[in-house]
Amino acid sequence: MKLLIDIGNSRTKFVFERDNKLTEIKHIDNNAVNNEWLSSIAMDVENITLASVNQSKLANVFSIFAEHKKISFMQVKSESKRFGVISSYQEPTTLGVDRWLTLLAANTLYKNKNVLIIDAGTATTADLLDNNGCHVGGWILPGIDTLFNSLLVNTTHVSATQSPISSLAFGKNTSECVNNACWAATIGFIEQAITKAKEIMLVDNVLITGGNAKGISKLMIEKHKVIDKLVFLGMQRF
Repeated sequence: MKLLIDIGNSRTKFVFERDNKLTEIKHIDNNAVNNEWLSSIAMDVENITLASVNQSKLANVFSIFAEHKKISFMQVKSESKRFGVISSYQEPTTLGVDRWLTLLAANTLYKNKNVLIIDAGTATTADLLDNNGCHVGGWILPGIDTLFNSLLVNTTHVSATQSPISSLAFGKNTSECVNNACWAATIGFIEQAITKAKEIMLVDNVLITGGNAKGISKLMIEKHKVIDKLVFLGMQRF
């Protein structure tokens, strides 16, 4: 059995792979990750594959654990080229590894197709992959939570309570105004990404993944597909 780990800014998400099938995604707060927790979930694990956006100390917890338990370990990093996918970045290692993995996954799921990938988490990103496996480029916007918190931190007279409900309605109190504006900004970002992508090529598929994917999906007019495990499907290629 394999353990696939995705270390984010605040949470670590993980799935198990057995017979090429992935379990449902589980998560744990980063500050709760330790040897005791790892020992409790990894008793039958023979391989650990890990991706981390910016948590080198936390990644070391997994690598040291794997070494101690004699478990095969690999940390995936962004590259200039892998599995026929080519990065557009002049410095490929600076492309977020989560974005790189979604490109690898999209290339597997939709071979020879032009795909726009929206990954909506702490940041909301858009990445365009052409039918030859070339990353055309992308955008990065603060995610829903980040937009909300940024407004409250940087203003003195705005007081609002965050809501998980996605809506584009005009608000009738400050909380609704702030929450719904964050969703509206994100939907506008996605719609502009789709428009820009279509100026470049025929877009065969729009994929949405990440923690806010389902909320965004409810507000989308453009045809799209929600794929929760896109990062892990990319990791699975290794």
